[in-house]
Formats: sequence, C-alpha cells, structure tokens
Amino acid sequence: MTSNTPADAADPVLHALLPAVLPADAYSRRVVEALRAAGRSVTAHALPGPHPQVDPSAILAADIALARLPDGATVLLDGAALPNLAAALPIDDRRLRFVALVERLRWTDAGLGAEEAMARWHLEQGALALMRLVVVPDAAVAATVTALEVAAERVVQAAPEAVGILLTRLSALRPGLQASPQALPPSGDEP
Repeated sequence: MTSNTPADAADPVLHALLPAVLPADAYSRRVVEALRAAGRSVTAHALPGPHPQVDPSAILAADIALARLPDGATVLLDGAALPNLAAALPIDDRRLRFVALVERLRWTDAGLGAEEAMARWHLEQGALALMRLVVVPDAAVAATVTALEVAAERVVQAAPEAVGILLTRLSALRPGLQASPQALPPSGDEP
C-alpha cells in the first residue's frame, strides 16, 4: 500500500522512525535534535517493541507509518530498529528516501549466540542495502558498515553536534531543495 500524495519538493520535513523506548543519549535521537536545532523540521514516529529483537508490533507499526508517508519523503531510520523494519523496507524503497542513523551494528552485540548474530547480520545487511545514506558517528562504525558491502560513498560520518555535511547530503536526496550556506552550522565532520 502506497500513498498517492507526492512529497512537496518545497517541504523540508524529514520523518524519523525511532524506537519508542530510546535513551536520551542515543545517537539517532541526538542527530534528530541537532537537525531540528539547525532549522530542519523532523516528525518523529515511535515504534513499539523491544529493539533490536524482532517484534510483530514494531513490524506492524513500521508498515503503517511507512505506508502513510508521502511519495518522495526522506525517512531517517534508527539503526536499532532496522531488524524490525527489514521486511517493510523493500516495499517502499523506491517510493521513499531511506537514511539509516547507525550508532553501532547490532549483530556485533556482546553475548549473542552465533545463530542470533548471523540472523541480525543478514537483517542489517539487507536493510542497509536499501539506504540512500547510512549516517554513523565515527570511522570505526563506518568501517563496520562498509564491511557489509555498503558503498563507502553512501556512508556519512556525522557527529550529532556537527551535522553540516549531513544537511548537505540530505538536501541532495531531494531535488529542488538546497541547503543555504548560512543555515549550515560549522562542521568538523568533513573528511
């Protein structure tokens, strides 16, 4: 099911699908707040369920939220939610512009059994393959993402306090939207 309403090219609203229970210092939450502080409008959509465990309520909520978004919308996805979003993403990846905010890959979590780690690896690899951009906090996470065969040019290193390059890359995803240089905060995140 897809929306028939295209996103207005002049509408800079971003949509963020985030776990409902997310620590205040979570990378995705801090990036969303930094984007808001830089003047971008971000509408957050909360996903229920225990993340990163796959949960039917989160899958259903993701399906409904994505189906309601206008064609062409840019959607920020919390990395911890990717396993719950993996099934919904292929349906909408041509219609929506997906951007993952990945603090760390969950298949690398300590204490996972080999089977659980491999299941998460496959879910994250498949989901990341559908992203227009994968935003990470540092070079170590960037290396882990590119090890999953994500093209290096799609990986953006952006500290939450320095989202200038991210604003530029997000604007490039939406033809007709250009970030004005005065709207961009100084950024130390350029390579």
